[in-house]
Amino acid sequence: MISVIVPVYKVEKYLRHCVDSILAQTYTDFELLLIDDGSPDQCPQICDDYASRDPRVRVIHKPNGGLISARNEGIRAAMGSYVCILDGDDWALENMLQFIHDTVSQSPEPLDMVLFAAHNVFEDHLEETVNNVPEGYYDKTRLEKEIFPFLLTDTRNGLQVGVIQAHTWDKAFKRELLAEHYTRDERIRVFTDVPMTYECLLHCSNVYICNEHLYMYNKTNEDSIRARSRENLLIKSFCYLVQYMREHLSNLGPSIDRQLNEYAAMLIIRTGKWRAETDSSLQEAALHMKEGLMESNMLSLVSVKGLPRKVGAVIWLLKMRLYLPAVLLCAARVRQQEKQNRQQG
Repeated sequence: MISVIVPVYKVEKYLRHCVDSILAQTYTDFELLLIDDGSPDQCPQICDDYASRDPRVRVIHKPNGGLISARNEGIRAAMGSYVCILDGDDWALENMLQFIHDTVSQSPEPLDMVLFAAHNVFEDHLEETVNNVPEGYYDKTRLEKEIFPFLLTDTRNGLQVGVIQAHTWDKAFKRELLAEHYTRDERIRVFTDVPMTYECLLHCSNVYICNEHLYMYNKTNEDSIRARSRENLLIKSFCYLVQYMREHLSNLGPSIDRQLNEYAAMLIIRTGKWRAETDSSLQEAALHMKEGLMESNMLSLVSVKGLPRKVGAVIWLLKMRLYLPAVLLCAARVRQQEKQNRQQG
């Protein structure tokens, strides 16, 4: 019924907890695919040990190719009707697969995806993550009305991320859907969940969305890709991502092309804000922005037309090669966000 894919790379400390959480599921009709992406630690042996003890576990060893490469290997090998994808340093609650099975079985129509919620796990506390849309069944008409116009970006209150988080780990995908729409470009190394999740959603006929907390998202692993992602917030790193999304998502809805432009602009703004926060001076941040933009064609992928005013101003300044004023605007947005956070706290 269900294939569970776990890409494995340098998660020796956490892998047993992850695998045990799957093998302890109350629902037992599943296969577990451990994709060893050339991990240099004891992960390959740990994977083989589990496979020798439980016939539901299959191991694929491959040379290191990155997260998308490992995930794709699992998608191609999966045999279940539905596919879940876990990170090797996270874990699932024991009823996750049962919930997915029951939701799919009770649906009046075969579901393309099931979306659920998670807990962010910190050293001393948990934080809930929930979906930003009403729970329930969404057919194509409802998706096109309530979800797709705000899928990648939401400009109803400034430029914000879309209403559906792009994580793969809080979703179950119909296998045929993944087989058609998994990410082909394995050079993408940042925000690797984004292209596949959104492409799959845009091709869904129906989904079920709920806020049942079924997944534990580990925020304590300092060595994880997530923890290093801020270091990867370089403009040149986003080009493969944006180009791929433009190629595969364009013309999938009346608002998607606009959102793709807004999303590309948002990545640039995010980089500018991060530079303003972390570089030793705004002059240094401006220099890094210049270097990143000179090394890439990112600005050519963004049109100022149609962007929210403040975002458009930053992009226009960058196109005019006025890097310091652009970074100053980004720094002002950082200060504004910090002020809002203090007021909310």
